[in-house]
Amino acid sequence: MFKKCFLALFLLTVMFSLSSADIIKTKPIFVIGQDSQSIEEFFSSLKQFNIKEISYPDGIMVYTSINSISGLDEPSYNGAGVNYADDMIKNYPDIKVVQIGLYMKDMLDEVINGSFDDNIDKLGVWIKNSNKDVYLRIGYECDNTENDYNPEKYINAYRYIANRLKNNAVSNVHFVWHIIAWNSNSKNPYNPMIYYPGDDWVDMIGISFFDVSAVKERKIAGDIAFNKKKPVMIAESSPFNRYSVENKLAWINALFKYVKDYKVSFISYINVNWDELPMFEQQKWGDARLQQNKKLMQTWADNIKRFKK
Repeated sequence: MFKKCFLALFLLTVMFSLSSADIIKTKPIFVIGQDSQSIEEFFSSLKQFNIKEISYPDGIMVYTSINSISGLDEPSYNGAGVNYADDMIKNYPDIKVVQIGLYMKDMLDEVINGSFDDNIDKLGVWIKNSNKDVYLRIGYECDNTENDYNPEKYINAYRYIANRLKNNAVSNVHFVWHIIAWNSNSKNPYNPMIYYPGDDWVDMIGISFFDVSAVKERKIAGDIAFNKKKPVMIAESSPFNRYSVENKLAWINALFKYVKDYKVSFISYINVNWDELPMFEQQKWGDARLQQNKKLMQTWADNIKRFKK
């Protein structure tokens, strides 16, 4: 009897000594984005630098909006590059994952009242027919002040879309709650939980990783994921306002430190020259294309190799 009690106590101790991130860790996923040209250039650069360790990313990232569902089965352009998911899947048939950012700014009421039901159904059909694992960021960066989402309406819209896709038996979709993990108003504490749709509607918690200075906010996001026992996704990442190779290398080191510290399961990298995109050309983001420098590309490849182990 004593031995059985001791064994049970030992097993409980082991279970509680494991972090939730250890328990829920999924197979590491790496996707590249965010438009057709940048994706094509990245794939081509792997051959150019003879990088065999990551000869193929797991997938791609694209964008669409709930009022149009463009950029999936047809090309779309909004000043940030061409999105055309079907074309990318055709060109790179071995990819297994598609990560989609679903834009909903100024559209929450229409979602909730059913005005976009046909579009939600169209999105569901596309996801089914893609035959890929699709990670859907519903209303990405929901706490970004630029989106100006009412928290209650955002939650209702998020749940509405998720529930409709579930009811339509879309089984290859994973729902991502994506917070910006950055605070534009330092007077108020960062509290993204006011936008949380609930555990039953969230498969993964995503964050943005641009400015390395947002350490506090990213810690809050990581702790939320830990407490909720949800995997962490770097939903968007790119070195912000970093023009020298040295500064970009420092950004890569900061990114992968966070990946290690918070057991991140999914990395999405935006491999673009921001300064050439009309939407961003005045914002001084810089050129984030890894293939512009051999050391950058090799450093990234080495980190991805460790991440994928």
